[in-house]
Amino acid sequence: MHEVTLRAGWHLYTYALMPNHFHLMLRTPRANLARGMHLLLSGFCLRFNGIRDERGHVFQGRYNAKRMPAGMSAARLFDYINLNHVRKGLCKVDDLALSEMNGVWALCEPARRGELRPGEALERFIGYPDTPEGWANYNLHLKQVSLEDPTAEIFEADWTHEEMMEFKVLDKLPGGRAAQSGLKVAEVAALEERHIEGTYVRLLQEAGRTQQQVDREHGIVLWKMELAKQMLRLTTVSMPWIVRRLNAGSVGHFTRSLRSGARP
Repeated sequence: MHEVTLRAGWHLYTYALMPNHFHLMLRTPRANLARGMHLLLSGFCLRFNGIRDERGHVFQGRYNAKRMPAGMSAARLFDYINLNHVRKGLCKVDDLALSEMNGVWALCEPARRGELRPGEALERFIGYPDTPEGWANYNLHLKQVSLEDPTAEIFEADWTHEEMMEFKVLDKLPGGRAAQSGLKVAEVAALEERHIEGTYVRLLQEAGRTQQQVDREHGIVLWKMELAKQMLRLTTVSMPWIVRRLNAGSVGHFTRSLRSGARP
């Protein structure tokens, strides 16, 4: 989750890892939810099957993504995800900070947040400071929300209402509901392409190389492998793209060298 959040440039505010599904609250500045979810789910499947020596699908179907209605408070969505374990009877509110399976744990363990932004969410959405006192106040806040809406029926009803109200407005626009993002498919793709290209140019400069040198130096060399590792850590780039731009020869051979750590 942390790896993909960094690669995709997501703003991940909180999460809930349930026994058979998960919830994420995030923003996608580069409008790359589909690409990021592909990396997240496929990466998990490969590791899961590798550990268990199994094959085949791990998830039942495609992920379900919902855009938060404009009339809905981000604070309520933050609370909803953080209370998932409590509402399913898996733990009590006071136990949330003890389990890595939810975002409240990350909120109370700032040194272990990694790429998560629960502290930012607490300050922006709830209005509490990102301090031990703020975390304690948020714990009391969650208890109150849990008492007022123990099964999330009120939240879900309000979400559906705001969603329908937004659909009515969007249906009157020329682009209909497709106009939500305000971006065309080509524009969305261009956002990711610009980030990948910009990162590649920056890393190439930091390595003290030029594209002309890359074009002259065919095959696998150590600095190309190091640059490829950084590209895979910071972007959603594909291996064929990396191999082509680095003039590194065979995709298969380069991938095996990278995974094995073999020195060229």
